[in-house]
Amino acid sequence: MIEKLDSLVFELQWPLPIIILTAGMALIAFIAYSMKSLTLGGAIGAFFMGLIILWSLGFAGFFLFFLFFISCTLVGKISKKIRYGYGSREVAEKKGHTRDFMQVLANGLMATIAALLWTFSFETKALVMFGAVVAEATSDTFAGEIGRLSKKQPVSILNFRPVPKGLSGGVTALGMAAALLSSAAIALFWYLWFYDVTVLQAVLVGALGFAGCLVDSYLGAGVQAIYFDPKTKQFSEDSENDGRKLELSRGIRWVDNDIVNLMSNIFSGLFALGLSALIL
Repeated sequence: MIEKLDSLVFELQWPLPIIILTAGMALIAFIAYSMKSLTLGGAIGAFFMGLIILWSLGFAGFFLFFLFFISCTLVGKISKKIRYGYGSREVAEKKGHTRDFMQVLANGLMATIAALLWTFSFETKALVMFGAVVAEATSDTFAGEIGRLSKKQPVSILNFRPVPKGLSGGVTALGMAAALLSSAAIALFWYLWFYDVTVLQAVLVGALGFAGCLVDSYLGAGVQAIYFDPKTKQFSEDSENDGRKLELSRGIRWVDNDIVNLMSNIFSGLFALGLSALIL
């Protein structure tokens, strides 16, 4: 089906392909903005990144990235509803589930770079890189959203001591299982949708996606800025609350969750390039 879609659109007389793809991406970005899944800046960023991925990798690349976005949006909304139903108190998040430009950039920059590398090189390692970074972004999101539903207290990935729910660097068995399965699912669809890729390459995609999620947790526990609000007795990713400056509890001030997400995504992408060049 994907091959037929590629032929149907990309073999049209120029400039019809770019007009159709641009109009389609604009519609998707507008719908996401209207549904408050993306801010205006996030929608603009998603439009350009999605268009580059679609034009470079065809519908296989677009569907894989779209699968990440849709699945993560749905699991976030479901997790939020369940947690609010339980009335649980968690770490105050700097940002909600509406993705802004920085969140889109953190999860989509490396995928866009991989798509461009494929356009200029047509080497399979660029496809492995693309799959790995999409798997990492999906794995990290599922780990956080599903992990918060665990009835067991999360522990720090650094010292295995109990930490509040939602605190960066905290992990649960449920969250890690969700991370592994979601990364494996992305690797499976990557294998099914792309041409001339191998099972070994798919295993590498899934493994590096999950490994990137672990790196994200280590960075979240070690360097991400976390603040404490003495009034609410809660930890927060935001440095202010109601105009009050909060004290830095741990981490580096300029390293927020977006920076951590970007760094772990870069890790998965670079390792995918390096390992696929060495062993595949």
